Amino acid sequence: MYGDVGSWSPAVRFGWTNEVRYSWGDLDGHAHIEAGFLAASAIGLAAALGRVASTRLRIPLPAILLLTGLVLGRDGLNIVRTDELSDWAPLAIALAVALIVFEGGTGIDARSLRRLAPVVRNLVVGGLIVTPLVGMLSAHFLLDFPWRVAALFGALVAVTGPSVINPLLRTVRVNDQIRSVLIAEGVIIDPFGALLTFFLLQIALADSFDPAGPIGWILARVGIGVACGVAGSALLIGITRLVKRLQSREVSLLVIGAAVATFGIAESFGEESGLTAMVILGITVGTVAIPHREEVEHFQESIVAFLVATVYIMLAASIPLASIGDLWPRGFIVVLALVVIGRPLLVGLAAARSGLNWRERVFLSAVAPRGVVAASLASVVAIEASGRLGANEEQFVALVFVTILSTIAVQSLYAAPIARLLKVYPVRTIVAGYGEVGSRIARRLRDTGSTVLVVENDDVHAVRGRDDGFEVLFGDIASQEVLRKSRIEDVEALILATGSDERNLLASQMAKGLGCERVIAAVRDPDTMPGFDSAGVQAVSVQAAVADEIVTLAGGSPLSDVMLSPGEEVSILRFRVTNAAARGKLRTIPGLNGALVILVRRGTQTIIPTGNTEIRFGDIVTVVSPNRSADRVRAALGVPEAMLSDL
Repeated sequence: MYGDVGSWSPAVRFGWTNEVRYSWGDLDGHAHIEAGFLAASAIGLAAALGRVASTRLRIPLPAILLLTGLVLGRDGLNIVRTDELSDWAPLAIALAVALIVFEGGTGIDARSLRRLAPVVRNLVVGGLIVTPLVGMLSAHFLLDFPWRVAALFGALVAVTGPSVINPLLRTVRVNDQIRSVLIAEGVIIDPFGALLTFFLLQIALADSFDPAGPIGWILARVGIGVACGVAGSALLIGITRLVKRLQSREVSLLVIGAAVATFGIAESFGEESGLTAMVILGITVGTVAIPHREEVEHFQESIVAFLVATVYIMLAASIPLASIGDLWPRGFIVVLALVVIGRPLLVGLAAARSGLNWRERVFLSAVAPRGVVAASLASVVAIEASGRLGANEEQFVALVFVTILSTIAVQSLYAAPIARLLKVYPVRTIVAGYGEVGSRIARRLRDTGSTVLVVENDDVHAVRGRDDGFEVLFGDIASQEVLRKSRIEDVEALILATGSDERNLLASQMAKGLGCERVIAAVRDPDTMPGFDSAGVQAVSVQAAVADEIVTLAGGSPLSDVMLSPGEEVSILRFRVTNAAARGKLRTIPGLNGALVILVRRGTQTIIPTGNTEIRFGDIVTVVSPNRSADRVRAALGVPEAMLSDL
């Protein structure tokens, strides 16, 4: 059956047929329908209560759902009867996984992805080689899985996925680099992990091996997925641009409808191509400016919460508890091998020569919970493998379940302490308000190498901030919920430029109470300055700043005295950076120790640098340096001769 790629179809994959299995008038059909309603009600309630419990108990939502599935399943209360839901469950799960992947794709920052593309690419490609290999070897030698069955297990557990990464990142604070890498890896590897699994399944079940067939099948599915994803993205963007004054509910329904339609069309042209289309569409929706983005995201999160519950509870409900016990201890050693051998080996290879430091690499090595694709495909692969490959179906599914539950539960416990120990939590500056003042501040900070989060409660300004390349959190900075979402206790500084002194003062007091140590406010009414001073806020009068700037322009450079008479022991040097190896943050260039870089010119830009400012090839750098260090500074920047600046 699988030797002929052309015969592969959803009906074969899920066991569907064109025969109508039951009807409303059929007694057996009524039993199946009642089982479906009962399961849907239990899953819906579990999704709602699980989210509430997860938020307050700090327990990962997927772990709660998997344990709930065991309680509701065949060896528990027998409320979710997976054996009676075989007619509709595969379609529901396939659509659920598609929308989960789509929602995860909307969280990818395309700008960060371009910068981190080599690392993400290496993690995805390497993850489809290293992780399956480690999983295959451990499952074969520890559990005596046949080689072909062990290879299928390895392919299944290669994926992480947004259903586990996103809940983890809501509770664990990490910097933007780690966050972007984990989210992008989880979303992108999902469709390729599924394709790899079915690629190996076709080979395993084929009577004769012809690599051209499966490879062509995969390439065709990737091509169809990309084409459908691009077409769906173009249609969605076109509608939001052509139709004016769309309401938030209309945009939300339009986005979800486009996702469902794109997935369905992709699957109709080429089965297993839908997840690739979801990745393309998700990244597009997350990158372009669409109306009412915040409301759309809330709507998606509500839908995805139910879909995640459906997949995890259905998987757990189908597993006999005895089969989990039978895996002790060797099955758990298989999971341990994936965690302590497979993941560190993968990250070590993928992050070589990358911009990630050793702390970030260690954290990425320690965190890789398995996700929804493994859960959704486990039973399907097990059924096919048990018939012709001699696999124990229950043991296979149980091992996938244990891998998912163990990695989620254990890694969620130690991820936060490791992040604090390694100091990979986010350090960034928040600029509240993206009007004329706030936008200038944000751009200047970015030019100096700072990571900036913009908080804005005006739709127009928020869209402008995103268009300018900033991460934007929509909401009122004077709201405790918004301050907590921004992780205010971990930021380097909060700069308040909302245009309302009252809101700025309230926000500064709340931020101080939540642990923000440095707050700076742009004050428009000088009479309110004492209030900011008493709150411990560094206040800057907008009028005074303008006056100082005008005086500076009228009176010449405030550095003029220094530049005219630097003294015998100090030189003021102006270099053009000609050493490509000198690129990097100022504080990381050893040759500049003891010197002070006071100005960087980059094209038409003038940058007042900090230690985090990146020096680039061709920059003109002004340095105050002791005479004895001038040669060392020249060598560090690759300059053959120093010149006295003639500012």
